[in-house]
Amino acid sequence: MEHSVPENVPAAGREQATIRLLFLSALIDALPDVGARIEPLLRDHGFLLAQMATPYERAPLHRYIALLEKAAERFDRPFLGLEMGTRFGLAELGPFYALLRAAGTLRGAFALLALFQSRLQTRTLFDPVIDEEVTTYSYRIEDPAIWPRRQDAEFTMAGMTTLARQLVNARWAPVAVHFEHAVKGREAELARTFRAPVHGGRIANQLVIRNCDLDRPFPNAVPTEDGKLRAILEVHLLDLIGADPAPSTSLVAQAVELIERRLGRMHVDCASLAAEFGLSERSFRRRLMEEGTSFRALLQAARQARACAMLRASDMPIAEAAQQLGYSDTATFSRAFKDWTGMSPGQYSKAAP
Repeated sequence: MEHSVPENVPAAGREQATIRLLFLSALIDALPDVGARIEPLLRDHGFLLAQMATPYERAPLHRYIALLEKAAERFDRPFLGLEMGTRFGLAELGPFYALLRAAGTLRGAFALLALFQSRLQTRTLFDPVIDEEVTTYSYRIEDPAIWPRRQDAEFTMAGMTTLARQLVNARWAPVAVHFEHAVKGREAELARTFRAPVHGGRIANQLVIRNCDLDRPFPNAVPTEDGKLRAILEVHLLDLIGADPAPSTSLVAQAVELIERRLGRMHVDCASLAAEFGLSERSFRRRLMEEGTSFRALLQAARQARACAMLRASDMPIAEAAQQLGYSDTATFSRAFKDWTGMSPGQYSKAAP
């Protein structure tokens, strides 16, 4: 039986996720021994080497992710994403190099990456959760249909680590690294790269970083001069790469995006979503009904898509999956999942490719 991510999440008014071709260079640079063999693979996924001359051109994210997975398979490079990330540093970011240097601290540099995130790669979560001693930076593509995406996740986490080491010092290491995909059999290589404990089957790809590391000034930082330079560079870079993508106009599309972003990270309920749109709960439900759906249908569809992706991707315990999806207990989640797929979560996890 073939499994796929459900297609019943309304797509009205939603643009497909995109990425800037700037990141395609990381793949080319990580495969210097492949030579001309890379060109047919690029063409198979709708890319050309000539596009390297236009690094800010947009391309469909799903084609880029599929390209990374196929390249890892075809050239027998199971850790291709890690190789890309350890090579992709400040110099590869072009004019962003000076901007990140001018941030003054690692926290400031990551805040700038978050500022540009939606312009560089759409429909992607990148945000911090600050605790007393550490801050956790999460990265997750919000379209569950884009899967598998292991190489991209490992590239992004390794790339962020490489940037941090170039900005702080070469021996720097995070407290821990989390991945949404399973890491069984890969732990040793991942731990060598990050010099930190690595865990799989999490709700997002995450770097856990000490607050003292994030807030320590860069060597040779000059706060006043860096602040002026940062302001100038921000304006020029925002102009260079273009405007932020236009937000979805449909209330349903906006609601779906908000549910996807919150799911697994905070409680999702109709009243809080309505408040985000400045509506009463009653008005919010009425507006959704006018567009042919309901809050319950949107939430269930998002849960179904995320549940299928989680169970296909990782060795995550079913109890943890249920909790992350907002179910009160495993039994309730299991009943809902069987209604969706005709299989229990355990059966689906074993049968899924």
